[in-house]
Parts: sequence; C-alpha cells; structure tokens
Amino acid sequence: MMLLSLLTAALLSQSPTDEAPPPRRYALLIGANQGLASDETLRFADADARRMFTLFRDAGGLHPEDAQLVLGADAGRVKTALKMLRERMARDAAPGDQLLVYVSSHADGESLHLSGTRLPVKDLVSFMEASPVGVAVMFIDSCRSGAATRIKGLEPVEERLVQWSAPAIKGRVIVTSSSADEASQEADDLQGSFFTHHLLAGLRGAGDLNRDGRVTLQESYAYAYGRTVESTLLTRAGTQHPNFQFDLKGQGELVLTEPVLAPSRLLITVPEPGEWVVASEQDGMVMGVFTKGNGPVMMALPPGGYRLRSRREDAWLEMRVAVPDKGHALVDESLLREGTLVALKAKGPQGWRGALHVGGAFATRTASNFGSSVGGQIQALFNAPILPSVLDVAWGTFAGRASGSTVSRGIHQTELSLRMGMGRRFPFPIGALTVGPELGALFLFQNEAGTPRAGTAPYGGASASAWLDAQGVSLVITGSVGAAVMPLPQGAELTPVASVGAGLGWNF
Repeated sequence: MMLLSLLTAALLSQSPTDEAPPPRRYALLIGANQGLASDETLRFADADARRMFTLFRDAGGLHPEDAQLVLGADAGRVKTALKMLRERMARDAAPGDQLLVYVSSHADGESLHLSGTRLPVKDLVSFMEASPVGVAVMFIDSCRSGAATRIKGLEPVEERLVQWSAPAIKGRVIVTSSSADEASQEADDLQGSFFTHHLLAGLRGAGDLNRDGRVTLQESYAYAYGRTVESTLLTRAGTQHPNFQFDLKGQGELVLTEPVLAPSRLLITVPEPGEWVVASEQDGMVMGVFTKGNGPVMMALPPGGYRLRSRREDAWLEMRVAVPDKGHALVDESLLREGTLVALKAKGPQGWRGALHVGGAFATRTASNFGSSVGGQIQALFNAPILPSVLDVAWGTFAGRASGSTVSRGIHQTELSLRMGMGRRFPFPIGALTVGPELGALFLFQNEAGTPRAGTAPYGGASASAWLDAQGVSLVITGSVGAAVMPLPQGAELTPVASVGAGLGWNF
C-alpha cells in the first residue's frame, strides 16, 4: 500500500517545470472515410484523425497553429496542406523539433485512396524525409499499409515487436497498422479502427509501462501492436500485424505524449492488475480497453463524464466519474461499486452451461414389416469438462415416434427412445457442433386389434447435433446412427437404426 501511495504521489507531483520544455511539434493529420468508387465507405477515419489531433494538442505539446487537420480529404487538399506546413517549418522549425504525420484512409500498396482521388504514399514519405526537423514519425492506418515501409534508408525490424534499451531520438520512423498484404479493420463497438483505437489508448496513458506519466515511441508501439493482434485474432479478415521501420540515431527516449501534463486527466489508483474499459457517457465512445498492471495509471482524457468498468474473476467493478477541465479525477477502489457478472451465452465450453432442444424426429424402420416412424424429441446438453480436450459435453435425448405395419393396417407401434451420450462440443462463428458416442434403449409398444405387446431393444451408436445461432434461439439439426437388438418373433436380431431431427434450441 505504501508503494502504491508513493507511485501515485510521484505521478501527481510531475509538472512542466520538472523537465526541459518539450520540443516543438508540427503535425499533418489526414482522415478520409471515402476512398475510390470500388472501396467500401469507412465510418471512423475522419473521427480517428480528429482524436489524434486532440490528444497531441492536449498531451503532446502540439499547438493548433502548427497542425494541418484535413478531414474528408482528397489528394488536392492534402497537397495544399503539405505546402502550408512545409512553408511554416521552413520559417520556424529548429533541428530539435519533431513532425507527426497521421493518415486514416483506404489505400493500396502504392497510394492512398482519398475521396475518389489517389495520393502516392511516396509523396508523404518524401515530405517527411525533407522536413527540417530532428525527428519525424508517421502513422498510417490503411489496408496493406506495410508496403509504405519499403523505403530506401529505413531499416526493417526483424522481430514483430521492436525492442531496444535506449531508443534513438533523431531520424525517421514509419509505423503502419498492418503488413503489406493485410487488411486494416474498423470495429463498430470501438467506434474506430482497431489499430488507432489501441494506439490512442496507449498514448493516453495505458501504454505507460514504467508509470512515469510519459509515453515513449517504444511503449506506444508495443502496446498498440499487442492489443491490435489480440483484437483481430478471430475476425473474418484475419490477424492484423502493425509494422515498424526506422532510421534513428543518437541516444535517449523518444517521448510522444505526456499524459501527466495534459490539462484534464484520469488517475486510476486501484492497485490490482486487471482489464479496464473507459467509455464516454456523452456518446458512448470507448476511450480505452486496456490491461492495467500493478500500480496507478494516468490517462489524458477530454473533460466530461466517463463510465469505468473493471472485471474481476467473479464480479465487476464500476464507477461514473467527471473529468474536470483542469486537473484530475481520482478513481480509488473504495469508490467503485461491485456487481455480479451476468451469465451470457459464450462460444465454447467456458461460460457455456447447457442447452435444451425441442423438435420433430424421423427414424428408420425397426423391422421389415413396419414402416419408418415419425414423432418428436427433446434433447438436453450440459457442459461436462471431464477431459476438456476429448470429452466436454454430455447429453440426454428422449424421443417419441409412431409407425404402422406395412402388412396389416390394424397393427400400430409406438417407439420411445432414451439415449445418453458424451462427446466434444466444437464452437464455430455461428453456433456449435456436438459429436460423440451414445448408449440407450428403444421401448416398443404394439397394438393389434386391442391386444397390446411390449418389448425393449438395447441401443448403441453415435450422435451429432448442429446448433445454428439466431439471436438467442438456435436452429438445431440432429442425427444419430447405430444398432439396436430388436426382440423379433424369430429371436433377437441386431438391426441398424438411424434417426434425424430438427427444431429449436435455447442455451442456458
């Protein structure tokens, strides 16, 4: 507890007078929701560019007059912005200053797609290389943006995750949201692209690994890389790997943002590590989905109301907080409200307890003098992780069916089937498939001109059921194949039996 208090005090004690003033930063920020006619319209490219501008204004030492923010961009407007920023830097920039370039748009391997026009990526790279500043960093959030890092003079990072002990502070850096052959993806629930969302969260303070109130290039890239890969691992477009190439010289750390110096801040002092979500109460915008380690975390946030949630093993913690225009809002464990986790349907054995299915059933004939039987069935499945990699589900199926004699219309047969099985449940994007062996019995009741007869037939076989989700209610298709020992007049006889069923199912 004493260590936590010291870490919190250290964060709060930081002030602009503790360090030399940060270098002057210039910025070009480009957003274009519209690409070429063949491109699907993006939803959050403009918003991502605006958020990046706001963050660097508040926590990155960027003065609005030193920035060119181009939203709904086309190639002509970007070239005009390049010219204006080039003239400003030629007049005012010093060798120790920095340049930030951020792009969110459609792209191919050679050019950006901006509102029906194309802008060669090499134009931005040439602008960055020729700028009269010590350090220039470019973030490109576009499909196949990794091709932009194939620039003469930039050295590739062999590992996916760049590592260094003392990052250089002079040179050129290009960070892209994906590799040269990958798609960059947006997420409706995040209201932004995966890469930019995690990059922003890291720069706001979630990526501040050493808890000094500042976020370096190394910290922000490591955070954005890891979270982007994790977030896109199971998406339809596939895993997205941010890319990093650089030409850096000198010694020191390249600090990109200083959340500790932002005018409005959120300070989370809850000591335990955990998963946190910070969302705006005004518009539901998710400002950060991040993993907090031990100790406090400070985040630079625009003033306003926010809802915070953190998950524990069997509960969640929640709090509503107002971040002031100037100063910080404190989130202490004593202020959090605890709630119980809601049991929801999950794809896979974890979190899935069971399911119930009701539907119709059809089975093959049980003897040569009887036809196929038709009726209904009820099936209950339960999560039973006895051997999770082999057997993780158990089920019971009860079916009732009727059939008639093919010899005499006066003979009718009722079949009651009870089967128990164990097997494996395989989740897939739109449901689950359950497969495994089962044992049971058929109970046969015949009536011929008022004379009843009954018999029992032991059964063994295999069963499969496909559960196709449809917003809480599943379409269920079942099938089984096996054999039963039938009590026939000439003696017991092993008879093949197959059945199929279809109906509705509900998870619980």
